[in-house]
Amino acid sequence: MNRTLIASALLAATAFTSLPSLAAGEADYFKGQFPDVVSQRTRAEVNAEASLAALHAADVDSKSRVLPAVKSAISRSEVREAAVTAGRAGLIPHGEASF
Repeated sequence: MNRTLIASALLAATAFTSLPSLAAGEADYFKGQFPDVVSQRTRAEVNAEASLAALHAADVDSKSRVLPAVKSAISRSEVREAAVTAGRAGLIPHGEASF
């Protein structure tokens, strides 16, 4: 092996092993700046709220830009037959003609 390659691998390994010690020093520095947080709600209340939110996740908000799911009166096979017919008649553009 090349000496430069071995030296760079050794340097990289040394750098990676020293990172946790640097991170521990930063954690000690910021330790006193943030107060301990105590929750006012129980785990059961949070789980109930999360399950209720999951049930209503698909509901559309009046201020939302997301459109609701549309119920179609046409079956999948009818749409497929119409697409095949239009393709055979040359009504579906392809290539640069689709722009």
